[in-house]
Amino acid sequence: MEAPVTAAVEQYNKQQDEVQVNAVVYPDSELTDQLTLAISSGEVPDIVSLDDILAPYYNSISALSDVSEEFEALDFKDAFSEGMVELGQSDGKQYAIPFAPDVSVMFYNKEHFKAAGLDPSKGPETWTELVDYAQKLTRDGHYGYTYAGGGEQMFTFVPFIWSNGGDLLSEDGKTCLLNQPEAVEALELYNDLTNEYHVTPEGVTTYSWSESQDAFLSGKASMTILGNSQLYTFLTEYPDFDFGVSLIPRSDDGEYSSFGGGDLIAIMDQSKHKEEAWDFVEYVLSEEVQVELFAKNGLLPARTDLFDNEYFNEKAEYYDVLKQALEVSRASKSEKYNEMNQPLVNATQSCLMGKATAKDAFHNAAKEIDDIMN
Repeated sequence: MEAPVTAAVEQYNKQQDEVQVNAVVYPDSELTDQLTLAISSGEVPDIVSLDDILAPYYNSISALSDVSEEFEALDFKDAFSEGMVELGQSDGKQYAIPFAPDVSVMFYNKEHFKAAGLDPSKGPETWTELVDYAQKLTRDGHYGYTYAGGGEQMFTFVPFIWSNGGDLLSEDGKTCLLNQPEAVEALELYNDLTNEYHVTPEGVTTYSWSESQDAFLSGKASMTILGNSQLYTFLTEYPDFDFGVSLIPRSDDGEYSSFGGGDLIAIMDQSKHKEEAWDFVEYVLSEEVQVELFAKNGLLPARTDLFDNEYFNEKAEYYDVLKQALEVSRASKSEKYNEMNQPLVNATQSCLMGKATAKDAFHNAAKEIDDIMN
């Protein structure tokens, strides 16, 4: 994402006589610390692009500027992901706006599908089909499904909970709901895939993101859940790899879901140049940037009305799915989102490694997360 954003800044500056934007890029692992230091010192950047799940925290400390009036005036405000818009809101006001989405979808190996007698034009649509497909695909030295058991549960596993009508937290963000049947059933699905049907690679419960992706790319596994950035990588770096993309399978009577990650863009409350900052925000949400810099380089536009473009139309079978995923994407809203991650990872691993039932594992996780929230 760094290159397209830097290019956007350069293009913007060429169009300006007086105002110039200076982009400072930090690795994701450093951004929170750097921004916290800037806020405490009063030397803040005027504009910040930040992980959407962090916006509730920064709103809780009044770090972001209210842009409700400007947001409502945008002609395309209804073309944003509702889930990302909500993450940028606080008390009914808009403080951060969708900028560069990242959604989770299923990738599958079309050659494996053909060999197993499955329709390569579409992935499994329901949990029942996922189990069925994974069993049929576990053959000839490869497995039906792989996942990153060592982490990334928020991005790849939690959509199964949402599709089953469950959630991580209550609406007020104070109570963990992992101990509810909808969440427990999602973990039982993963446990069945791993320990009853044995359709996942050995060691999958500790796989990192890269190990799970490598298992898919190497043909060791036929299906996995990844993000939209992997699509562009696969298309450009693995042109001979015949794969498909589909929405994450929903529970048999549930709705499709996807994790709505990526970046929001916001103006810092301490900024002394808010009017000029908003001009830049509007610019980076324009077709000139969202299509000619983002879509052209494989990044998703924040606006669904811009998916109809020459770059995506060439690969419509993939990008139409990503548009659908963006429309159903979401993320639980919490000021302590990152703190929930390790209890979730520990609980899923506890179950998948046979140390606890799904019910007990998520009951313990819920107690731990409740303590964090309160």
